[in-house]
Amino acid sequence: MKQIDIYRPARLDDHVPIEDTIGAVAEMIKQGFVKQAALSEVSAETARRAQAVTPIVDVQLEYGLATRGMEAKVLPGLRELGIGTTAYGVLGRGLLSGSKPAEKGDFRRFLPRYSGANYEKNSRLVAALAGLAAERGVTQAQLAIAWTMTRGEDIVPVLGSRTVKQVEEALAALEIRLTDEELGLLEAAVPAGEIAGTRYDKMAMTHLDSER
Repeated sequence: MKQIDIYRPARLDDHVPIEDTIGAVAEMIKQGFVKQAALSEVSAETARRAQAVTPIVDVQLEYGLATRGMEAKVLPGLRELGIGTTAYGVLGRGLLSGSKPAEKGDFRRFLPRYSGANYEKNSRLVAALAGLAAERGVTQAQLAIAWTMTRGEDIVPVLGSRTVKQVEEALAALEIRLTDEELGLLEAAVPAGEIAGTRYDKMAMTHLDSER
């Protein structure tokens, strides 16, 4: 029988208790269809309730140099439970790499971080990051990835590479070893909480259990 390695509901359904949702996954594990259960964008308390039903291997969270709100409650709570983290959005949907939204068909044009005064402020922070990367002889994307790799062995970054070049760039970041001084400079260039604008629009943010 073929098995799904990890079954991860993409978001918390506000109309269905997490115990019911994860209970269905637990039943699939018992039947041999799934190996492990995981969650995405949930609070530590929701993860705790799910963990009471069946072991949770990890929670997928948007986390990186530009998105550090999870450090306050969610990450400490997951660590208390022994649950790992899969970090997505490590480059802030291309913000930290200097990527700009395409004129058409690019949903980032509608994200607060890419809009108006927010984007102007964020571009200045990204420019500071680019300056540090140039001094180090690496790309700003590599520097941002390397920073995430220092946050703990229980955090695994996942990157949405679209080209072979981007894959090679990301893999090369694994060889970067940052000193305490360099980490300090990075966090001074892009301080926690200084990226302007929320991750999604106002309506979408209300549906993120991890932000409550």
